[in-house]
Amino acid sequence: MRGGNADPSREECAYFGREPVGNGQALVGLSADLRPGVAAVEGVAACGAGAGFFAAGFFAAAFFAAGLAAGLAAALGVAFFAAGLAAAFFAAGLAAALGAAFFTAGLAAAFFATGLAAALGAAFFTAGLAAAFFATGLAAALGAAFFTAGLAAAFFATGLAAALGAAFFTTGLAATFFAAGFAAAFGAAFLAAGFAAAAGFFALVAMSTSFVDFKEKFKLEHCKKTTRKNDRAIQ
Repeated sequence: MRGGNADPSREECAYFGREPVGNGQALVGLSADLRPGVAAVEGVAACGAGAGFFAAGFFAAAFFAAGLAAGLAAALGVAFFAAGLAAAFFAAGLAAALGAAFFTAGLAAAFFATGLAAALGAAFFTAGLAAAFFATGLAAALGAAFFTAGLAAAFFATGLAAALGAAFFTTGLAATFFAAGFAAAFGAAFLAAGFAAAAGFFALVAMSTSFVDFKEKFKLEHCKKTTRKNDRAIQ
């Protein structure tokens, strides 16, 4: 600071930088033109320059603060955007993980249900197939039993009919042979009787014929003898 008679406004305008050092001279470029005895115009100019500098400083500070605020806001926005993006990715990943878990659980449940249904279906199919085979085997066994029984009954009936037929045939044949034998016996008897009658008849005929012939012969011989005898008597 200089003497006490200095103008406060000029003093405030003159020394806006660092305080003068050494033999009372200010640093070069700061307040070299603002020493006592300089014209008032220069003081006003220096004051205007100081005010402009301060204004530029304030504007620079304002711009810096605005830039800082903008940068901070941008940084916060980027941070919030990154946080939101991370949260979104986290939420998406969590949702995807939960969805994958639920999908896997549902798929496992579906596979389990499908396997259970397939196992139950296979069990029911096997049971139905076994029941069908059992029913088929039982029907075949009953059919074979009924067929065997029917076949046995048919063979029995056929055998009985054959036996009865053979018995009746044998009886009829025996009766036929008996009747034939009886007829043959009667026929033979009648034939023998006929032959005997015929032989007797022929014998009688022969005897009568031979007797007549003998008689005729005898008569003829007697006549011949008589004739000879008469002839001899005549002689």
